[in-house]
Amino acid sequence: DIPIMELDQTNDTVEYFKSDSVRTTLIEYTDGDDALAIADGGALTVSTSLDMNGTELILDADADTSITVDTDDRIDFKVGGTDRAYLTTNHVGAIINRQNAKPLIINGDMQVAQRGTSLTGQTGSGFQADRFGFQMDTFGTWTMTQADDGPTGSGFTHALKWDCTTADASLGAGHFGLCHYRFEGQDLQLLKKGTSSAEKITLAFWVKSAKTGTYIVDLSDTDNTRQISQAYTIDSANTWEQKVMSFDGDTSGVLTNDNNISLAIHWWLGAGSNYSGGTLNTSWASNTNANRAVGNVNLADSTSNNWYITGVQLEVGEYNATTKPPFQHESFGDNLRRCQRYYEKSSPYGTLEGAGTNPGMSITTGSNDGGGVSYQVQRFKVEKRDTPTMATWAPNGEAGKWSSNAVGVASANRTASATGPNTASFYIAVSVTGAHVVSQIFGHYKADSEL
Repeated sequence: DIPIMELDQTNDTVEYFKSDSVRTTLIEYTDGDDALAIADGGALTVSTSLDMNGTELILDADADTSITVDTDDRIDFKVGGTDRAYLTTNHVGAIINRQNAKPLIINGDMQVAQRGTSLTGQTGSGFQADRFGFQMDTFGTWTMTQADDGPTGSGFTHALKWDCTTADASLGAGHFGLCHYRFEGQDLQLLKKGTSSAEKITLAFWVKSAKTGTYIVDLSDTDNTRQISQAYTIDSANTWEQKVMSFDGDTSGVLTNDNNISLAIHWWLGAGSNYSGGTLNTSWASNTNANRAVGNVNLADSTSNNWYITGVQLEVGEYNATTKPPFQHESFGDNLRRCQRYYEKSSPYGTLEGAGTNPGMSITTGSNDGGGVSYQVQRFKVEKRDTPTMATWAPNGEAGKWSSNAVGVASANRTASATGPNTASFYIAVSVTGAHVVSQIFGHYKADSEL
């Protein structure tokens, strides 16, 4: 060994550099242990661990792939440009990205639209794409559509579209329009809201609009009347943009562990002064309506305006556009069944409620009660969140009717009601003139258990 340079240190740091016959450079400590060795050709050897002290370890020549340890609890692996990362191992114990096995938001890719692909003349409240509701008060007139559109290369091929058909350029104080998603409290217990361990959450979605400007998203805790808002900007007209926003955990207000609404996400599209006249509430606080949608554009001010949304996901934890987990795509069948917890109908998928159609109708044999009414129990396709609101219509679309055939009684549409519903089933009761033993009854129903 040929010493190159020697440092006299008394605190057990570097003492000398040396090289040997294979041109290996070493840094040694006073106790004689090699701390670091750089071999001819660049191989790096350390005796124990390599402490980067929070800095970035560059892994490739163009410096776009690296490992960074910013805090004690987080390691960031960055793979940039055309680089690819591979995990090669014979055994993988576990790779955990999420606390939830299924997406917290159902139908975030807008694949399911049981009520039909287009609803025209909308001025109030309802649903087009399943689970994503619309709510308005004197906010113009709109067509809601399941659009065949999505960001190129994203895997999203459908979007919920708002299209303004009658404008309202000057909103009154109490007027507004918004898109909402509502959660059962029992599905969000993993957020630990109302405790000192409350989790941060990250909302991500793709959005597009003909109208650029500032829009507001707010989270509303309906159990405890608390709320938080955050602004996002649509920068380029008619261009898909992904928005990612993180919200602090709320240490006040526990979410009730039941099947009722506890939390709602609101995408504001316009708001009068009752909802926008204050100061935007960017921290969790008791709800003040005037602080919810401050600075939001008025999407209703022109019939040229529209708004699209898809790829909606809610994640536990704080993420940005680079670090957020990928969207959890579900099969169409799984997605549909999760949606049917809140809404189902007997008529074919995608047809409008009340539309006249024979396919899909429920046909059954009803027993007579001796007073001219035929009864038959019907089971729902999926158990409902709560006792649903029911509606019936005949195969030709006549509301409140089913058709019946009975011996000695003419075939006709007759008054029908869905009685005694619970979360699993209901009775269909069809009034048939005249006593009879058996009748065939057939028609359509819907069961609505939305939050």
